[in-house]
Amino acid sequence: MNIRIVAEASDLSVKQSEGWGLSFLIDEDILFDTFSDGLILKKNIKKQEIDIMKLKYVVISHDHWDHTGGLWHILSKNPKVKVFICPCFTEKTKEKMRKYTVMGTKIIELQSFTEIKKDVFTTGEIMGNYSNKPLPEQSLAVKTQKGLVIITGCAHPGIINIIDKIKKQFNENIYLVMGGFHLMDSNREQILEVVSKMKSYGINKVAPMHCTGAEAVKMFKEEFRDGFISVKTGSIIDC
Repeated sequence: MNIRIVAEASDLSVKQSEGWGLSFLIDEDILFDTFSDGLILKKNIKKQEIDIMKLKYVVISHDHWDHTGGLWHILSKNPKVKVFICPCFTEKTKEKMRKYTVMGTKIIELQSFTEIKKDVFTTGEIMGNYSNKPLPEQSLAVKTQKGLVIITGCAHPGIINIIDKIKKQFNENIYLVMGGFHLMDSNREQILEVVSKMKSYGINKVAPMHCTGAEAVKMFKEEFRDGFISVKTGSIIDC
């Protein structure tokens, strides 16, 4: 299995020109999140020679602009996909998605762990918090020969909370945790607690990005050393 970084942006100072968010392609048929900007996503898809028509599943981690922005480009090109969302997505977002159902799009709302294809599971809706308001989010857990791979969008429910729920569900070795860990507003002590906890879990590799924050990324790199994977748009991780 391989995971391609279709789009990733973690520098807020250039988000107007380079976008913000992330989007991953798992093998050829699963797209996890769709970045903030459809035009940038479209450009990256073309540059990386990705065949949108091979997509079968689109998983949207949570209902924020930097993860849903490119969805409409995807659905306009390949509407015959299954889109997995959390039930608590806003009615505005759901209504926009429903416009594509006449062309074959299937919208599936998931509250709990569900296998969307062989060895690929969504956690379903896990309640998180953003700006003192409830924000549900789902992550992915993928079974590979090397162990579990956990993929997060922003980890608003807390990256440790997400990992704990997946550990409880599968009780398997975790090979890799990748995505946004949402530590950019955390202080050094809080970050260290998360890094140390993940290290104690025996996680082999980490690939923090997006909203993880520069300080947290640096601390993960220092702690995990060879287990730290540095990624950028266009990177491919083999699992």
